[in-house]
Amino acid sequence: MAASGNSERNGHLKIGELPELHMVGLDDVVLHEDADTERVARLVDRFSAEGILKNPPVVGRSPGQRSIVLDGANRITALRKLGYSHVLVQELDLTDPGLSLGTWHHAIERLGAQELLDHAGSVEGARLEEMAQSPDGEPGLARFHFRDGRVVTIQGADDLDGRVTQLHQLTRVYHRFAQFDRVSYTDLKDLTRHYRDFTALLIFRPFTLDDLQELTQRDRRVPSGITRILLPKRALRFNLQLERLRAGLSVEEKEEWLQQAILERVAGKAIRFYREPTFFFDE
Repeated sequence: MAASGNSERNGHLKIGELPELHMVGLDDVVLHEDADTERVARLVDRFSAEGILKNPPVVGRSPGQRSIVLDGANRITALRKLGYSHVLVQELDLTDPGLSLGTWHHAIERLGAQELLDHAGSVEGARLEEMAQSPDGEPGLARFHFRDGRVVTIQGADDLDGRVTQLHQLTRVYHRFAQFDRVSYTDLKDLTRHYRDFTALLIFRPFTLDDLQELTQRDRRVPSGITRILLPKRALRFNLQLERLRAGLSVEEKEEWLQQAILERVAGKAIRFYREPTFFFDE
């Protein structure tokens, strides 16, 4: 397995330690966030046409609980819609010190600033506070950064259930009627250059892994596209033929095939590790 650079370690990551891949039942994993209806529809079409699962969803395990889907809610939902019972996942322990939970920001287009503010003000229990400049620290619930430089913080519920309910109400307006994209940067000049109809950036208060465990135990989900999983290592481009998931074999038999396939790819020098940050232009 090749790596860029001569070091045998990347921080705490040993280069030879592959991501942990397994076959699991789709009923044995639980979503912590809503799926994106449009993305799921595109995935259903792509899976049907290509018959390939490129990137395994990521799940986190904890004793006595169903594994939580940390990344891949849309892939899991699309496979369920297509009638699959098993899925290839990358699995890791929720206590892994290299695992952390970040937050996506939402770049909102095609809705006016006043429309967004009016809707945010209608969220039950929420309170809007306009700021002269962006304050330090996390927002109470979320914070708008508008194209014209205005900053409006949305203060909300203190408890986890109330916060999730308010987030669903807040994001509903642009999930349904406007275009938005998940982004990891906050510079307004870059945003207005990349998004022609950019109106505002919405920044969220982060969740914790403990929050996700608490929510999934109660069958609650956060809105789509807020949580951002940061992994110690990630498996990409496994390119699993979906017919392998459809085959009339037990999950144990599919797991045996998977582990043998991984060994064959190692022997064939087909696995590459890239140490530097990597951008994909074909997602």
